[in-house]
Order: sequence, then C-alpha cells, then structure tokens
Amino acid sequence: MISARDLALAFRVALRELRSGQRRLAVFLGCMFLGVFAIAAVGSVSEAVRAGLARDARALLGGDASVEFATQRPSDDELAWLSARGAVSQVVSLRGMARSATPNGPSGEDTAMVALKGVDAAYPLYGAVTLDPPQPLADALRDGPAGGGPAGGDQSDGGQSAGGQTAGGKPGDGTLLPGVVVDPLLLERFGVRVGDVISVGTQRFRIAAALLGEPDRVVQGITYGPRVLMSLQGLERTGLLVPGTLLQSGARIRLPAPGKAAPDVAPDVARDAAPSATGGGASSVTAPAGPSGALSAGGPPVAASPSPASLRSADEATVAAFVEAARTAFPDAGWRVESYSRAVPRIRNLLDRVDTDLMLIGIAALLVGGLGIAEAVRGYLASRMASIATLKCVGGGVATVLWTYLFQILLIGGAGIVAGCSLGAAVPPLAAGLTGQLIPVQLDASVHAAPLLRAALLGLAILLAFSLRPLLLAGAVRPATLFRGYVAGGGNGLTPAGRVLVGLGFAVLAGLVWLFTPDARLAWGFMAGCAGCFAVFRVVAWGLRAGARRAPHAGNPSVRLGLASIHRPGAPTVNMVFALGLGLTALVGIAQVERNLSASLARDLSRDAPAFFFINVLPDQVAEFEALGNTPGVTRIDNAPMVRGRIVRIKGVPVQDVAVAPDAQWAVRGDRGLSHAGTPPPDTELTAGAWWPPDYSGPPVISLSDDLARGFGVTVGDSLTFNILGREVTATIANVRKVDWMTFQLQFAVLFAPGLLDRAPATWVVTAYGTGAGMDGLYRTVTAAHANVTAISMREILAEVRVLMERMGVMFRAMAGVMLATGLLVVAGAILADRQRRIYDAVIYKVCGATRRDILLALVTEFLTTGLVTGLFSAGTGTLAAWAAVRGLLKLPFAVYPGVVAGTVAACVAFALVFGLAGTARALKEKPAPYLRNE
Repeated sequence: MISARDLALAFRVALRELRSGQRRLAVFLGCMFLGVFAIAAVGSVSEAVRAGLARDARALLGGDASVEFATQRPSDDELAWLSARGAVSQVVSLRGMARSATPNGPSGEDTAMVALKGVDAAYPLYGAVTLDPPQPLADALRDGPAGGGPAGGDQSDGGQSAGGQTAGGKPGDGTLLPGVVVDPLLLERFGVRVGDVISVGTQRFRIAAALLGEPDRVVQGITYGPRVLMSLQGLERTGLLVPGTLLQSGARIRLPAPGKAAPDVAPDVARDAAPSATGGGASSVTAPAGPSGALSAGGPPVAASPSPASLRSADEATVAAFVEAARTAFPDAGWRVESYSRAVPRIRNLLDRVDTDLMLIGIAALLVGGLGIAEAVRGYLASRMASIATLKCVGGGVATVLWTYLFQILLIGGAGIVAGCSLGAAVPPLAAGLTGQLIPVQLDASVHAAPLLRAALLGLAILLAFSLRPLLLAGAVRPATLFRGYVAGGGNGLTPAGRVLVGLGFAVLAGLVWLFTPDARLAWGFMAGCAGCFAVFRVVAWGLRAGARRAPHAGNPSVRLGLASIHRPGAPTVNMVFALGLGLTALVGIAQVERNLSASLARDLSRDAPAFFFINVLPDQVAEFEALGNTPGVTRIDNAPMVRGRIVRIKGVPVQDVAVAPDAQWAVRGDRGLSHAGTPPPDTELTAGAWWPPDYSGPPVISLSDDLARGFGVTVGDSLTFNILGREVTATIANVRKVDWMTFQLQFAVLFAPGLLDRAPATWVVTAYGTGAGMDGLYRTVTAAHANVTAISMREILAEVRVLMERMGVMFRAMAGVMLATGLLVVAGAILADRQRRIYDAVIYKVCGATRRDILLALVTEFLTTGLVTGLFSAGTGTLAAWAAVRGLLKLPFAVYPGVVAGTVAACVAFALVFGLAGTARALKEKPAPYLRNE
C-alpha cells in the first residue's frame, strides 16, 4: 500500500512532468476526445428527442388520450361516454386526390395524392396550428369567397345545392366555398396561392392559408403526399366517405385535472360533429337544427364543451384510469386507446434502435481509440524511461512510479473526456435540422446528464483498460537503464497480478457495455463481434508479417529492409492493420449496402413493383379498371377486395397482453387491410397447412403471412380474433404462406376463405403495371374520371424512401467516419510511439552506408505493403458484411461495386504512406554521431 505522503509526492511529480511531456500525448488526447464525443453526441441527441417527446406528448398525441374507432362512426353510447369525461375532438384521416384547375407549377401537374384530415371545432385540444397568413383555424375552414383572405361575416348557405354541393364559380365571383389549409409543397406543386381553388373528390375548396405546422402530425406516421386540412363537414362534401373507404377515425380527449368536474358536453352535439353512418357504415354529416345548433351551413361546429385552453391538464394517474375504464366499458368495441405517455411508439422504437446502433458504433470507435491510447501511453512512457529510472535511483518505489504516471494518464484522459462530453452536449441544437427531417419532433436543447455520464464512464473504462499494460511494464524498468543512451522499453512481461489487473479492467468495460445496451443479446453479440474483429485483424497482421518474413529476397536491399521492418519485434503492424482496417471495413460495408439498396429500388423493385396503386375503388368501378388493361403501355391489371379490420385477440388473449415481436407490432397498432380469396394468389408458397377448396363454406379460416405467424407466435390451428365493422369475428389459421413484401405487389397479410367477407362493405384495390407514356395517360384517365379514387404512384413512394435512406445513411457514415478518424490517430500514435526505435535503426543503416534515399525507399516499401494488404482485406471484409446484410436480412440481389473497392484500397494505401512517412521523417534527419558516442 502506498502512503498518503507518497501519493502527494507522485501527484506533484506528475504535474511537473506534464509541463514538458504533454505534447507526446496529443494522439492519446485526440483518441479519447473523438470516442467520447461520438458516444456523448449520439446519446445527447437521442435524449433530446426523448425529452422533446415527453414534453410535447399531449400535443403530439392530440390530447391526454386518444381513441381509434374500429368503424367510421362511433355509436351514440360510445360518444356519450367519452363526452361525459372530457373535452372531445374528432379527427378523420385518409388519402385522396387534389386537383387544380390552373396548374402553374414547375411540373405542370393538375392532380396530386394528398393526405386529407378532417377536424372539428375543438381541434386542437393541445398545441396550435400554424398558418400563413396567421388566422384562427375556425376562420380558415369556414365557408368564404374564393380569391379572398380569411373568411368572415355572413356564414349563410353560400349557394349549396340540396345535395350538399357548393355551386360552381370562379375565384372572385362571390361564390362561397369551404376553406382548406394546405401544405406549402402543394402550393408549389400546383403553382397556386392562397385564395385559389382546388378540388377534392366532388367538392371545390378555397385555399385559405398555407399549413406550416400541426401539433399532432407525428402520430400520423409517414404520410405520403402533402397535407390538406379541412373541417369534418367539408370532408363529408367530398363524397369520399363511402362504405369501405380506407380511413382512420378517432377522437382525442382532454381530461379535467383531479378535483375538477368533467365538462358538460352534450352527447348529441358531439355526435353531430362527427361523420354519421348511413348504409352500413357510410359517413355523412348532418347539421343539428335549432338556434343552438353546433353547425353552420358548411362551417365547422361550434364547440359545446368548455374551451380546452381553460382546462388544466390531468395527471398521468387520471389518464391511466381513463384508459383502463375505456377498455373495460367497451371491451368489444375494437377501440385502440392510448395514453399520452405512450404517444408515437413508432418514433420511440425507431429512436431506441438507432440510438443503440450508433452508440455501439461509437463504442467501437472508442475501442479502436483504445489501441491508440495504449500506443501513445507506451510511446510516452518510453520517452520517460530515464525519468523513471532516476525516480527509482533516488528511492522511489514501484508504487510511486505507477501512481505518478497514472495521475498523468488520468489528467490527460480526463481532459479528453471533459472536452468530448462538452462538445457532445452542444450537438443537439446543431443537429436539429437533420433530426427534424427524420423525426418531426422539436428537440429539447438543454444539457442531459445521463448520456454524458454514460460517455464519461465508458471513456474512463477504456482509458484504464488499455493503459494499464504499458503502465505496469514501465513500472518494471531497471535503474541501470539510466546509464544507457538508448532505452528499449520496460520489463519483459506482466506478472500474474498484473495480468489479473488488466483483465479486471476489460471486465469492467464489458460490464458497462452490457449495462448501457438495452438488449442483452445485442450487448453480448457486440462484445463477441469486437473480440472477433480483434482476433481476425490480428490474424491478418500475423499473416502479413509471416508473408513478409517468407517473401523471396528482393534484389534491392531497401525493399528487403522494408519487408523486414514489417515483421521485426515491436513493429506497429498489428495496430496499423486493425486501426485502418476496422474503420475502412465499416465504411465499405455501409457504402456497398447503400449502393445495392439504391440499385434495387431503382431497378429491381421498380421493375417488379406496379406503377400505380388505386385505392377506394367502388365495386361497380372494378370492370372499368379491368378494361384499362388494354391501354397501350399497360401490361397488367390486378385487383382485390379489401375490408378494414383490427386484430384484437391472439389465441384468445387480448393483443395488449401478448408479447408481439417488434417486427410484427405494426399489424396490431391499428386497422389492417383484409381480403378474401377462393384460390391462392399466384406464386403462393405455403410453409404450413393447406389451402381451402375454392367453394369453401365452413367456419371462418384464414391464411396468415409467415412473418406475422413468427411475430405472433402462432401456427396452423391457432386463432385470431378481428373486429370488422364493429363486430368481433374469430378465425382459425388454416395455412401460413411466405410473403415477399419488398416486391410491392398486391398482397395481404391476412386472407379469409370465401363466405365471411363476401357481403361486407368493401372497396377494391387495383394495381397497374407498365412503363412509358401509357402509364401517364392511364393516370390522367383515372383521376379525371373517378373523383373518389386515390392514385398512389410507386415512383413517388420509392423516391421518398430513397431520400429517407440517404438521411439515415448520413448518420451511420458520420459514425463510421469517426471510427476511421480515430483509426488514423491510432496509426499516428503507433508510428510516433515507435519513433525512437526507427531513429536507432536509421542510425545503424547510415553507419552501414545507407543513404536517405535508401531509408526512404525502405519506409515506402513497409507502409505501401501494409496499406495495400489492409486495404484489400478491408474491402473484402466490408463487402462480405454488406452481402450478408443485403442477401440475408433484406433478401435482395447483391452486386459488388468496384469503385467502392478501388477507392478503399487507394485510401488505405494513401493513409498508410502519408501518416507513416510523416511520423518517421525525423529518422531521416538524425545524425549518427550523438548515438554512437553513448554506445
């Protein structure tokens, strides 16, 4: 044990030594800073997004709680129950087509798929809708004259026909049209402005404002097409709310704070503010009569409940009690009830996955930096061997020596940790632009302690784990070393106690990785992968050294010297191969995956996928679409009926109580498209069970996709219960089939046998295949003739997917770049740590008659060979990893891109030469005389 007096002495000596030797630890500082910064930055951004989600959870969800209805219209009892417990706002969302009579945009488009959203007067219960020009949302959505600003004044009928359609008219002729607010992208695409007129379905609307922000946009998930926001009454006038229309109907509830009475909401007013059912689930809106009526002609309803802004927010316990009460009161309604505390689960799950993946890449970068730390510490201690020997000569023990240099390592490493955490904490405000494109949530830019503490602990653990070995070896230096002009290093090896201490350091590091990784299997896999990478690259380095040792003797002595330097004792070959190889392998893998995905989207998927999906096709329109198969350029038309339903039980257990696999949770989050068929779809491959007869007439049975069967933990003979149009139906799984979703063809996860769904209100989905101008003509024909049909262009969908992939790729490439930058620092540290030996070798070469040119050629041979072998191996390993990801995980064709391989090899050679020659330049300038006098 060392005394407090000796500790104080060691600390004073450490401070004095740092005044002269800190420059030698620049690489050490750089490696520590980069690794800690990467982990702190990723953690800070993720925590800022989580804090933003928690802060704005109510606004993001749209209320304290939300209810998704299983039908287009909730029952009177359901609405009365909800309205008795808080302020209620109803929302209906669906896709539709918008049309402009005067397409003046750069693309000349006159139709576009849009994301329609109908809201009532109470919307939004939390947050605010941002419009340009600024105005209350209610004013923007009520009837007003086309060509003017915000509507106001007389809200009379405005020329409506008995059927609810607004009379035609040109902008500025005084005709009153219901208002909409639209995404600025739609204004740009159509070349229109506020005051102009667009059509949705069979109804014309005036553009009242540009929609700059809506508080609950996040809960809608990915919405393809610009947003068009209108009143529920305006949505009804479009004629799109027919039986079987694909839509989401829900309500947001703002609950009173504890101790406050529930708002007095008239159930009939809440009911009339929502689409009413006609003809088996069709939706229409009827304005209540009388002076207190909540609807004006064509305008939004007047809220009967108290102003949401006047209510204090309910606490989490109150909301949880409401959610449980809703599920208990209507167990068979097929509702999906969510609390604000569990808002936007898709974003949370995506964030957790990306955060974990990027954090592990950051840890990998810090592990690579650990090699640089070890080399920098070794090189620094090698330069201080005379001081260590002197300290021992004047009575300093091994403990004093170890603590002296441990203090120095901790001070320099601590500076790197503090700098990395400080800069990492400043990243969230700078990253708001990129994360805003991926996740539309406003970040909480305050400093978050948890990710910084995580980064600091990991940095400290790696600092100690990688510096203990060279520190313990330096402590074994003999005092007699002081009488030599050249010192080769410390002791010959670690003592058993030293090995235990080093092993304990790595065990603590592994424990921290396991603690900070949410998935234990992923943590173990990561640690095993890191150990495997160390082993693989060490084998490569060993093979390179063995190959250099057994290489035929070259005629040029300098080439022989260069090859001999690769396998000489103490050569930095292992660290150079690992540091350069790991970073370049990651970059190659990411680049090859991105190239293959882009190629698949542009070539394979575009070739196999349909050109258009047409949804909300009515049964009496199907024959017309089938006839379009004769249109020039159209090669194929497929169609299938579709009914919306929701999975509510799996093997009799409510879905909320079933542990559904993460990759199958999408199927139980809301309504799903269900279809029926007597014969199996083309190219069907059954993995279990058998198909039913074409004229099947027995109990309900289904065919389930294999991915859902795995995710649900079900097989043939098990049951699933669905809520279809408010009625629960239990069906037995008759077979399981393989479904390749990446083809984008017309496929369903659940197919019913004939019988149950044959007479259910349904719309049809039609897909059209083909290329060239014929498809553009088909698009124009369909959108002009069928106002109720929504046309989804796969070209636009794939373009948005590519953009999303590119944005995600930026983050992973940035982290791989940090790993490579850390690797370059490791290379620099390894070469600098070996500089004394290279100077000594250069002196011997010069004494033996070698010129600077000869020594330079030897160095070029060494670094060129190391860089070339490392580059080839990195390119091959990265390409192999990309092949495994593309073929094994994504099930897509794989191609090798030679440009990526050639660029990797060239970069590796360049890095090795530049850093190698820069670090050994001093060896060429040293004169032999001073060294010979001391030998």
